[in-house]
Amino acid sequence: MQVGTLAIQHIFDKDVLYTVPLYQRPYVWRETEQWTPLWEDLRSLAEAISQGKAARAHFMGASVQDRRPVPPGQIETRTLIDGQQRLTTLQLLLKAFRDCVAEVGNEPYLRALEKLVRNNHPLSTTPHEQFKVWPTNSDREDFQAVMICSGRVGLLNSMGFGRATKRVKRSIPDAYLYFFEVIKEWLAEAPEVTAARIAGLYSAIRDNVRLVIIDLDEKDDAQVIFETLNARGTPLLSADLVKNSLLNEVQAVNGGAETAYEQYWRKFDTDASFWREQVGRGHAQRARIETFLQHTLTLLTKSLVSASHLYSAYRDYAQSANAGTAIERMQRFQLYGGIFKRLQGEHPNRRINAFFDRLRILDVVTAWPFILALFERYEGELAIVEPVLVDIESFLVRRMVCRLSTRGYGEVFAAITAKLEDATVTPREAVKSSLLGGTAEIDRWPSDVEFHTAWVNNGLYENLTRPRLRMLLEAMEAGLRNDFTETREVPKNLTIEHIMPQSWRDHWPLPPGMTKETRDRAVQTIGNLTLLNEKLNPSQSNKPWTNASHPENEKRTALKAHSVLHLNKSICELEDWSEDQILVRSEELFAIAAKIWPYSA
Repeated sequence: MQVGTLAIQHIFDKDVLYTVPLYQRPYVWRETEQWTPLWEDLRSLAEAISQGKAARAHFMGASVQDRRPVPPGQIETRTLIDGQQRLTTLQLLLKAFRDCVAEVGNEPYLRALEKLVRNNHPLSTTPHEQFKVWPTNSDREDFQAVMICSGRVGLLNSMGFGRATKRVKRSIPDAYLYFFEVIKEWLAEAPEVTAARIAGLYSAIRDNVRLVIIDLDEKDDAQVIFETLNARGTPLLSADLVKNSLLNEVQAVNGGAETAYEQYWRKFDTDASFWREQVGRGHAQRARIETFLQHTLTLLTKSLVSASHLYSAYRDYAQSANAGTAIERMQRFQLYGGIFKRLQGEHPNRRINAFFDRLRILDVVTAWPFILALFERYEGELAIVEPVLVDIESFLVRRMVCRLSTRGYGEVFAAITAKLEDATVTPREAVKSSLLGGTAEIDRWPSDVEFHTAWVNNGLYENLTRPRLRMLLEAMEAGLRNDFTETREVPKNLTIEHIMPQSWRDHWPLPPGMTKETRDRAVQTIGNLTLLNEKLNPSQSNKPWTNASHPENEKRTALKAHSVLHLNKSICELEDWSEDQILVRSEELFAIAAKIWPYSA
């Protein structure tokens, strides 16, 4: 292993091809996080140089490279073990700079920049050897389109976009478009010094941008180094390491890594906007492919897999007796990936679609290994799937309303997943028997009696998050609609309103014998809550229920005039709204809830 610090001129000035291995992740750098900070540093350097000031070096980190053997006289070829994001970005930046220079007609610098973005080796044998960097498979089409385009407009035309387009929502073309835009604007700021700025930026990039180059030799194991770099903080995903391991294993066995990648893994990379989108909240936010990998490994290993140990869990699984070959593992990931992605979208079955909407709000991610197993077996048999999901939803919603712990859900879903393998009973019978077998606080399915007590008496407004409480009320509204109503769909932009306000003291006098504490508890229960349009809600606030002298200033009149929800129809007919009416409405809503979330004893 040899280590040295090189300027860009020593990296790109000669004819050399840097290839990105198949196992590497696609190009993932973004405008805010990487492109803008890089441009701002280079612009400052360029302005200093163009004004004759001393310029500092700009270090872009390290690149680990493995020199590949090639026939004598052929172009020098290096494999990028690490650093592909940096070198790819620099090529896109240089190409954008070159095209801006072409527009202003500066021929000397156009030729100089052409040398930094294009190889001209006399013995090149394949078209892609003209490029300095050759990305991983999923990025090659976009990279080639950028590197051969005749400029910004030419690129947009080749991709089917108009010249006014700012971004095309694909990382490599968008990087080029960003750098072209900022460089062109910067050169146009001061036409009298355009030539000096071109010279300054050229020098800043070519001479002042430095990378630490780590050259491997025959004693170094590129795979081990790749994994070690990730373990020490390089921002790769666990899924990238899994892909790396799988393709290396395939290559070692039969040399078919390219074919296996194209057949089984390519979609995980090409659909990066879906798989690499950040999901979850707060510190738990991570790429969607990581959550998928966690669920799939939990299913395959039949044990809970930690989000922080995904790659080690995969390695343990790969070495287990039931893992099969690398190809068989890739086939499983492909199968479950297809199911997982389909279930993130709109499901054609209304009740199943409602289940997934509610599951996202409940945020019970430990249910997903079971869901993958269920849909693997019965995805095309909705008559089997739907009642199973209804039972799961009932179990989760009832426990939420009863304020029971969620900490045992991993074990609960592992148990019912195992039950699916019982061929002597139907899937619903298997799931029901498992759920009904729980008797402890961490795993029991609340009966109608327990569910009713909690539904009527618990201060759900205080005890549930707003999205979860809104979910309950939306379900009540949906439960009041049927095939005779104009639409079965419930609006999603409604807000929660107290019918009797929390600040009831001004307009809602206490009846004789009732304490303030009793009313305060009743105000927070489900019977006193409804949904309103976000504009109507603030106007209701603390208004009295009725106002004989000023009916225009009463809550009942406004509800009757503006709300079309079934939730609000019956209460608008009441002359009074008190604790008695709240209790009656709680009971009425419970009757709906018990049908939506039945107890299947």
